[in-house]
Amino acid sequence: MSVKALKQWVRQTAAKTVWAYGPDKLVRQLKACGVVPGCTLIVHSSWLPFNGFQGKPADVVRALKEAVGPEGLLVMTSMPYHNMSSAQWLAKGKPMNVRRSPSMMGLISEVFRRSEHVCRSLSVTHPLLAWGRDAEAFIEGHENAEKPFGAASPFARLLERDALILGFDAPFASFTYTHFVEDQLASTLPCALYEPDNRPGVVIDRNDRQIDCSVKVISAQANSLRRESRLVEHLENTGVLHVGKIGNTRLTWIRAADHSRESARFVSTGGHFFDAPAATPNA
Repeated sequence: MSVKALKQWVRQTAAKTVWAYGPDKLVRQLKACGVVPGCTLIVHSSWLPFNGFQGKPADVVRALKEAVGPEGLLVMTSMPYHNMSSAQWLAKGKPMNVRRSPSMMGLISEVFRRSEHVCRSLSVTHPLLAWGRDAEAFIEGHENAEKPFGAASPFARLLERDALILGFDAPFASFTYTHFVEDQLASTLPCALYEPDNRPGVVIDRNDRQIDCSVKVISAQANSLRRESRLVEHLENTGVLHVGKIGNTRLTWIRAADHSRESARFVSTGGHFFDAPAATPNA
């Protein structure tokens, strides 16, 4: 047996034994993270091999629903593109079909999209999935938000609802709520957060009607100057960003309100998680 094959066997064995956990244990761990019946929870996820979970992605979805309960709200992102910016996605000219465009935000997200009583917002670039008591009200009007994660979007409602943001084998860098924070702090950035011109896009709604949208996209300069590790360090040092494990699954979580408050405080005290643009040399 090669060294690579041996390592594979060891991980497979560990996933079935020392790392093994099931839906019931996951629900208990979620409660320890602050997930209680009636709360709002937004989940970012990856389905990794050897994570130790004894079940399928659908079982993870069921456990998440059980944790928030029917009076709570479970939310996930469902962008129809991956490994590209929203500007690059829009440049392709493909519509976001609310019923047919798959979520490219991981297998758990796609399984959630297909599960019962899940609705999807009509954002052309950042559609959200929601399940729970007032899911339709939560996603309402996303297609009208010029800034897909701005003050008029459902991302702002995460703050209003004291939502918990959770990464299931997904790092802080995957938390789209950070873009909402950036939008709120846009005036403090050393560069423009958005490109100057809106970009057109098309959404196909549940009744196959076409909706023409016009949205802002984050500027290429902002993407290049973002230094999120500084913000992560601050959030960890202030005790609001938490990391734990269940089995071989890494959990990362933070309250939306804590994220907003501490990010603003970090900037107000002289720190920042964006670099200033390099000075242009004189001709």
